[in-house]
Amino acid sequence: MSIFSLFSHNLVKQSYIFFDFETTGLYPLASDRIIEIAMIKTVDGKIVDTLESMINPQMPIPEEASQTNNITDEMVADAPLFNQEFAEKVLKFVEKSILVAHNASFDLSFLSMEMARNGISFENWVAIDTLKIAQAVFTGQRNNLNSLMKRYNITPNGDLHRAIVDTEVLKKVYFELVDEQDIREYEIEQIIKRFGFQGNNLPRFIPGPIREALIEKSSVKGDYLTRDRQKIQLDVLPICPVWCNNRWFLYAKDNQNGQSMILYCKRFLEMNEEQENGITD
Repeated sequence: MSIFSLFSHNLVKQSYIFFDFETTGLYPLASDRIIEIAMIKTVDGKIVDTLESMINPQMPIPEEASQTNNITDEMVADAPLFNQEFAEKVLKFVEKSILVAHNASFDLSFLSMEMARNGISFENWVAIDTLKIAQAVFTGQRNNLNSLMKRYNITPNGDLHRAIVDTEVLKKVYFELVDEQDIREYEIEQIIKRFGFQGNNLPRFIPGPIREALIEKSSVKGDYLTRDRQKIQLDVLPICPVWCNNRWFLYAKDNQNGQSMILYCKRFLEMNEEQENGITD
């Protein structure tokens, strides 16, 4: 689309961050990490800045992942780590722009987890999922990025399944999607609400005592129900909330052994009522 429709101009003019990651696998709450990042910032439909880098995941890249993205251990050996310095670089790049990704919950989950590992609470964001828009516009059809690229006659500038190539395609796909008749008269707030995610829903998912502990950097004690329905006693130091698959988790450290762990806040039991009543021992 070389000339944006007057109908969709209000959507095009926003400040967006189109982004994509290549990763070691599919499970950010386990041990999988980002190995390549690409972000493209646009204002009024024009590219104003880019951020692109390989990332050293500090772990071997599984063969299955390498077969998909053609990224090897040798290629990331001298790449920067996703450490606090890099995390802050990403935050500065994003600022208050609207994040856009295809199957956004996947990439947002990885970004949230990488931020949490560096002690950064990444929660004041808004994001749009082009997969959700495509599913609404082309109901019952294949809506992966490759299918949309062919539907809109978009030619990739390189091999797909590399972050910067996928991100460039994503940008073009998004501006085509918002110019569809069913979408172009939406306000941006409606797009976000129907086809996106918002990080500011944290208070709905994380109990008050845990939020207070995050702010005060204090420990939390209480009963916790494990995935296999076993009740255990926890004594942890909450580090950061982690958003994954439209749910909030807690990245914390065990005060007994210092190990990091991911906890689902709704599995905390009596601790919530006791701490709300001022009983913390």
